[in-house]
Amino acid sequence: MQRYYKLFASIGIIIFIYLLLNIDLKILLTCFKKVNIFYFFISLLFIIPTIFVKSVKWLLIVEKEDRISLGRAIVAWIAGFGAGLITPGRVGDFLRAKFLKSKIGKGLLTVFIDRVNDVFVLFLFGIFGVFTLFSNFFNLGYLFILFFVLFLIGIFVLKTEKLIRKIGKPIYRFFIPKKFKEKIGENFNIFYRNLKKLEKRKIFLNFLLTILTWFICFIQYFFLSLAFGLNLSYFSICLITPILLLVQLIPISISGIGTREGTSVLLLSNFGIPPELAIAFSLGILIEDYILGGIGLVCWFKIKE
Repeated sequence: MQRYYKLFASIGIIIFIYLLLNIDLKILLTCFKKVNIFYFFISLLFIIPTIFVKSVKWLLIVEKEDRISLGRAIVAWIAGFGAGLITPGRVGDFLRAKFLKSKIGKGLLTVFIDRVNDVFVLFLFGIFGVFTLFSNFFNLGYLFILFFVLFLIGIFVLKTEKLIRKIGKPIYRFFIPKKFKEKIGENFNIFYRNLKKLEKRKIFLNFLLTILTWFICFIQYFFLSLAFGLNLSYFSICLITPILLLVQLIPISISGIGTREGTSVLLLSNFGIPPELAIAFSLGILIEDYILGGIGLVCWFKIKE
């Protein structure tokens, strides 16, 4: 499994190397030298309200008897974010479930619903962004809609317990070690039992807070764009960022390296921004992610001790 992940992850690295070979590296370095530290610091500060709202909206789904304090939820979210940076498709984010008082299957359900809403809202923003930025290339917009439909189909399949049992039965029987079978089977049943009981009102509230969260997050990236001198409006950032964040979820790179930069070059070319500056902005997102992710991994290892 690790071999296949490394193989897929190398695609992003190859794209990144290709981009570097086709730009002026001196201009790229100059972009970093000219970074406005004040705006960069303001951008980092907006991570705080983002984490706060993200933690609150996650706790809304968690039942009272399983709920942890807001402070611990924030630590859990940061730890999950850090683990997500080094795992394909950011699945490491499910680490949050271990912090709850519930069984792991029940905890995984809360993170699953939270992440589905995150990606669902990003797709809504992303579809609007693609059709706005590439109005002359409707095929690209329809391709994006196709990915959205596939995402919805995937969610429907995951929600259907009988179907998942049929698909997963051969994997469970032949590939899961005997010592893990009982625990995995138990948590599988807990996951789907609690999925049926989950209140729609809580999911909807989580959805509304997810929209708010992304608008705050876009403010963070707006100030990051100012730090690099991109001179883009907040509305433009709302069009661009969702597409970048969705692309970096594709499990063909490490932390979205390569795929995010290539997409950034394509999107920002619509605003007359040179590839060097587009890549610098994209790497700025990566740097901020790693600052937060580093803190998250430290939190996780400290708790494990």
